[in-house]
Amino acid sequence: MKYKIDESLCTGCGLCVNVCPVRAIRLSDAAHIDNDSCTGCGACVNICKKGAIIEVPDEMVQENVSVSAAIASGVTTAIGTVRDAINRYTNSSTTTEPRRGGMGRGGGRGMNKQNNRRC
Repeated sequence: MKYKIDESLCTGCGLCVNVCPVRAIRLSDAAHIDNDSCTGCGACVNICKKGAIIEVPDEMVQENVSVSAAIASGVTTAIGTVRDAINRYTNSSTTTEPRRGGMGRGGGRGMNKQNNRRC
């Protein structure tokens, strides 16, 4: 997703400039987003107290985005998604210790009556 600044709402506070991880926002009288650099992360939208940053449909942005910038944006988004998945996995509360009493060898006592018969 891409974004643009509604200049009639922008006060030029600079919060969006400071939060943009790829430095795609510059500030003059009002903020301006460089759509070739913007990855669509939405950090600026979440920080803007005036609601001056609005979503732009991808079709409208595609006219201005070069092919290489579009590919770079897609790669950046994919990397961010993979990074988030890895972080969720590594921060999950799963244990790496072996479990006891599972269905592995010898752990399923009484579950298979044929194996428990005495000859």
